[in-house]
Amino acid sequence: MPAKRPMPSEPQSSRNVQATTVTVASDSILINDSASVDNDSAATACPPVHCATDVPPASPDARSRSLPGSPDVNAISSHSDFPSSPGRNRQLFLASVSPQHMTCDLTAAIVGLGVKHNLVAIVIASFPIQNGPPARRHIFLMDSHGVTGLTVWNADVHKFSKNVLGGVVTVTRASVSIYQGKKNLVLSKDSSVVVDTVTQCPMSEWWERLSARSPLPLPAAVIAADNTVINVFGVLAFVSNETKEVNGLVRCVTSVHLASQTARFQLRGWDLEQTTLDGIEQLRDRVVQVRRVRVTCFAEQKIGEILDSTLGTLFSPYHDAALESHWAE
Repeated sequence: MPAKRPMPSEPQSSRNVQATTVTVASDSILINDSASVDNDSAATACPPVHCATDVPPASPDARSRSLPGSPDVNAISSHSDFPSSPGRNRQLFLASVSPQHMTCDLTAAIVGLGVKHNLVAIVIASFPIQNGPPARRHIFLMDSHGVTGLTVWNADVHKFSKNVLGGVVTVTRASVSIYQGKKNLVLSKDSSVVVDTVTQCPMSEWWERLSARSPLPLPAAVIAADNTVINVFGVLAFVSNETKEVNGLVRCVTSVHLASQTARFQLRGWDLEQTTLDGIEQLRDRVVQVRRVRVTCFAEQKIGEILDSTLGTLFSPYHDAALESHWAE
């Protein structure tokens, strides 16, 4: 039988572990390891690790003596501090019945059966009524994030005469669908559409601030993106009127031509009020500022649509010495 290998002797520099105490309580387990050394080398004591949820956090001295990699005693707290279950099913249910606040930029809007949205925006365009049944009308809505189109039906079509251009529209419980890869806002039976041209609100104040922006010169206006609302200045050089038949109705189209040293820009308005026409005539051959004009395209030419309402397009004199001198030559 082979001889037993002798046990190696313990080096003198080894530490003498005095005790390891494990205390078991009714609701907690406290593990306390302490060590001592019998030489002059430095010793580091492990702080107590609290595995229970009702043990008070360690003292600042214990935290300062924590070894690298040891648990953070402050990260473990009572059960009451932990958040409740995420409740995914509950959130999904509430999302299907609670309207989501959205903007005219529909890229982040939720598309799903039963998901409803609320929207507050400004009316910047209202197209003629398409007789049904059912009757329908397409409008453009705008806010600081973008522009979107909306088709209103039946009784709602009469809420969008040209007098509400620049007014605030509140749409509730609308849905978002995808058609030909593009998101669209769709009304349902329980949707509502409210137009307000009187009450002041953050959206109406934002619309008012647009008119205070510095006007663009004509070269910048002719390259502006479609359905943006801009301020522009130039010489009111020429005004023309013509009649057109649209959906069996005879309508009058007014064209206002602005000019500068390097560009020209046409404004167009449908069935303008006589007070608007008179104000335009008084500014002929003068440098004018036109505020809140919707940029669009007609016959492959960039033009500006006149919003003929008290909250829409505004004409006023404008001073530009270089342009005045150019037009006087």
